[in-house]
Amino acid sequence: MVGTVRQRAVGDGVEWFDPEHETWHAAVYHDDIRDSLIAQASTLGAYRYPHGVGTLPNDITAYKHEQRDWGADRAHWPAILYQYEPTVPAPRTPRADHWKTEAGEFILDIVNDPLLDYAKLPPTISSCEKPAFLEAWFRSNSRIVMKDIRGRMPQDPKGNWDGGLDPIRSGTLGMRMTRFRETHGMISWRRKKGSEQIKAYMDSILPQACKDANSIRGFRVLHPHEKYALHLGNIGQMPERSHAGTKDLSDERKAAVNKIARAKYESLKAAFEAKQAAGNGTVDPDTSSSSESDLEDISEPEHDEDSNAEDALQNLDLSGEYEDDDWLSSLVPARQADVNERDEESRATGLDSTGTSRDEEKPAGAAHGSDTDDEDGFLSLRAEHQVHQVLLFQLLVPSRLQFATITGRQPAPTTATGSYNEQWEELQVELEEHWDASGLQDQVPELIGLARLTRSEIRWNNPAETRTFPRDTMILIAQLLVDFD
Repeated sequence: MVGTVRQRAVGDGVEWFDPEHETWHAAVYHDDIRDSLIAQASTLGAYRYPHGVGTLPNDITAYKHEQRDWGADRAHWPAILYQYEPTVPAPRTPRADHWKTEAGEFILDIVNDPLLDYAKLPPTISSCEKPAFLEAWFRSNSRIVMKDIRGRMPQDPKGNWDGGLDPIRSGTLGMRMTRFRETHGMISWRRKKGSEQIKAYMDSILPQACKDANSIRGFRVLHPHEKYALHLGNIGQMPERSHAGTKDLSDERKAAVNKIARAKYESLKAAFEAKQAAGNGTVDPDTSSSSESDLEDISEPEHDEDSNAEDALQNLDLSGEYEDDDWLSSLVPARQADVNERDEESRATGLDSTGTSRDEEKPAGAAHGSDTDDEDGFLSLRAEHQVHQVLLFQLLVPSRLQFATITGRQPAPTTATGSYNEQWEELQVELEEHWDASGLQDQVPELIGLARLTRSEIRWNNPAETRTFPRDTMILIAQLLVDFD
């Protein structure tokens, strides 16, 4: 929804049009009073533990006295984060009133909509806020949505917004919260696809005492294979309970997706069990607890991703599989004409093919900066079959290697069925979270990534940083990118 505003007839400022009552009201943008909101809140006190901080001086979370003792470290969580399930029946709070200044002006967000006055939300929120706080706010009131959070963040957190696409994507914020829940064995209190699978898995590993108390207090962060199981549940692919993604796939494609997911899950589980058997200090999963500072010690099992991808490529008999034209036609991504037709429909309706608002998802290619022009290209297509997934794994190797070089550790597994752009975005978000957790003040580097990929052109997001691919990868590129020249 985009509100309607006009300049005031007398004095500076704008007026907002109330469509329900068909009246105009004096209004002010949240961004214009951000500094005063921070200054006013700071007179009341200061947080005991750090919140996220952006690059701009006012990209901070203003003080909220009731949340003074909240911390992102597990030992200092608010009580609501320890609660395993919401109270049944979940209390339904009344809709919040519009937020107004002391002078009675409506406070607007960046799309001219009035903000709602939720008592649990601070007057300003940092664009780099820690996911523990985001999750706590979402749990505190079932009516709070991402728009309420975004509206309290800076309009232009990096100081280079050109007035186009929102520089803070709701999907990025949501992914931070998802990763946080996956790490700590939490379930989402908002029902969505995969929720039942995630809860069933957590029920199977959570100690009975925790379930009886409806609390994860005293529990621990999850081990890599357990985190991956929840990750699969979040994309609808829980091992043993998989329905292979959120799209209607053929049985053959579902089987291929499940096979890859199961193999990755079993590999992580085997690595964990090997560490336990070696007696290297791995903790008992039923009794230990960990704090946020322990996360670096519970890393992904060491494995050679390049060799894994190479093995997968060697197992694909390309010459045999591509002799069958019918099989190839079902494997090759949607042809360009189909993509254009689909996008024309989505532009007309404002929704994508799944019914999701286009305003709530990252446009294709946006992850790699403004120099990309792959909006309808191969990099934006989801990987719904095995060969496509293997190719994307190889294409993302440079990004993973750069991540490891910067952080000194391997990144978490990305969503196998996601598009190249979506998986690259997951890696970039994880790097940003690592940057914030490390307290680094410099600007977060942008991982190397593809800006355009066709059979005749390979373009990187940074012309000074280019990479070459092995022969097997080039064969897959040539075979799959038939319609993207």
